[in-house]
Amino acid sequence: MKLNEKEALRYLGFRGKPADADTDEMIREIGGEMLRTLMPKCVYKRYDIKVLENAVELDGWRIESIKLSRHLRGCKAAYLFAATLGLQADMMIRRLSALNMARGTVAHSVANALIEDYCDEMQAQIAEKEAAAGLFLKPRYSPGYGDFALESQKEIFARLECAKRIGLTLTDTMLMVPFKSVTAVIGVTDAPTCTYVKCRGCANTDCEFREI
Repeated sequence: MKLNEKEALRYLGFRGKPADADTDEMIREIGGEMLRTLMPKCVYKRYDIKVLENAVELDGWRIESIKLSRHLRGCKAAYLFAATLGLQADMMIRRLSALNMARGTVAHSVANALIEDYCDEMQAQIAEKEAAAGLFLKPRYSPGYGDFALESQKEIFARLECAKRIGLTLTDTMLMVPFKSVTAVIGVTDAPTCTYVKCRGCANTDCEFREI
């Protein structure tokens, strides 16, 4: 895991604009502390899937989602995936926010950049395994995107045993704890042009964090 400072700045709202020296220094300082302290974890499992017009069937679980079915079109398999920076990230953000609001805001953005980089790193490892069979990965697609219901988190958490395996739990309102965590479905395809760069696979063209 490494810190992409440009990504942290993007989460802070600096889309292609330079930040002031104090902000740059805070990003480097807080990022360094997080990289020394945090112990991220992830868990994933591969399933055969059947992609229908308006739904996806995964090992007895029918996911009603037009957007997800379109995203996974052409896939015969998919991974359920979960990753977290751990409780240390939440504790650090709370501590810095209590001391100084600006530092707390930067800590949030740095943690967002770190969890995305960690997910990319783990997905690259999965992609390397699939490449041995001539297969490729689709971009991550998370519950809450489009019509992929946030309640789908329950099934993902149960199947991956997130609480037991990586200490990731789910509240009654579908919030993940620790907060700096990600769950997703990752399609497996034989299309050689597939990429898992997140913005290329996202239909939200109005997103303020969009890169391309």
